[in-house]
Amino acid sequence: MSTACSQRAHHVGVVDGVPACGSWPACLRLGTARGLLALRVSVCGSTLSAMFPQPESERFRFWQRAWPYIRSIVLGLLPVPDLMARRRVRRTADKLVSCDPWPGMDATGLDAAEVSIYRLLWLQGQTRRAVRGRHREAATMLARASLETLVVGLYCLHWPGAVAQLQAANLRAIEGMLEYVSDMGLIPADVLAECLRRLDLGQPKRGPTFETMAQRVDEATGGSVAIDLYKRYYRPTSTLAVHANASSLLRHVRSDDHLTHQPGRMWNRRSPVRIADASLGILAAAVAQRRGLPHLDLARYAERHAQRALTPVAVMAGGGSVGKFKPRQVIDTIRIIRETGTYLWSGRAAADPIEVREAYVRDQFAAALHIAEADIPAGALDPFLDHIAATLAREAPGAE
Repeated sequence: MSTACSQRAHHVGVVDGVPACGSWPACLRLGTARGLLALRVSVCGSTLSAMFPQPESERFRFWQRAWPYIRSIVLGLLPVPDLMARRRVRRTADKLVSCDPWPGMDATGLDAAEVSIYRLLWLQGQTRRAVRGRHREAATMLARASLETLVVGLYCLHWPGAVAQLQAANLRAIEGMLEYVSDMGLIPADVLAECLRRLDLGQPKRGPTFETMAQRVDEATGGSVAIDLYKRYYRPTSTLAVHANASSLLRHVRSDDHLTHQPGRMWNRRSPVRIADASLGILAAAVAQRRGLPHLDLARYAERHAQRALTPVAVMAGGGSVGKFKPRQVIDTIRIIRETGTYLWSGRAAADPIEVREAYVRDQFAAALHIAEADIPAGALDPFLDHIAATLAREAPGAE
């Protein structure tokens, strides 16, 4: 654990199942010299180090060390009783929008961000309606749209020339949507192009990708939250639910290779709502800060919901393994992890050569994961086991 993390060890939170240093003010900083939104999530060391900390006694307390991870999962599955807070946030966000009537081609980045707040307000309500009705696919797609709107709003707010780029991309999209008219022979293509040119909306150009916008937002704010949201939530939901590809089609194939009409679950029920709520809070906080208005309550609301969103990859991995694990295997896994923790934690590991430590940890984790009984190709998890063994063997207390 680093010195900085050690100094803040009394502030411990959980971000998507990973113990993190710092409470809300340390994890989400909204004050910068240029008034930009900067989201900073600090993780103290690796996940493996968090599970096997410095020794306090010779006994490894499994449940005490596993509680932050269990708590994160439980919070992700439970509802958030925030009716009054949500109403206040929605009311505050609605009052932030001041660009009515729309200024047209004179719109600024702040104007575009304010319109994005209106869309997030609508998407938040639609996502909640889909979750209440247990429309899982609809809720997933709406949460993805919320992430998209959030990043577009932040991009317009923080990146110079973003509005002009979006306008050029919009003109290009209009050309594409009207192309079928010329294909049908109703209007020649050159006539259509001339009409669009005389609209005086600029030159059509391809706009930046979602990933590019997220990277530029983080570059402008000095944070990493935008690209983190992209990797954790936007990319999996796009691959598994929105786009037609091998991953989305294989959700209709069960583990016994039989087909099913209903696709396999890729996300838990409440996480789409958490993403929609957090997206609204983040963008509203950024706009409020830009306008010099109070924003910390909005930021706290966003953080509270973001912490309770489980990633689709984690949900799919957990859902696929829970049904296959037998009670005996669960008990064996807990026993093996406790034995490994005691071996590393008590100082006994420091007396063994590193090769012995690595071999012991590797064998123990292979047994804990029941790899011999798993339905995966032999050797597929060897790099993962080697990494765990090498990391824990090096970080064993007292080891050289």
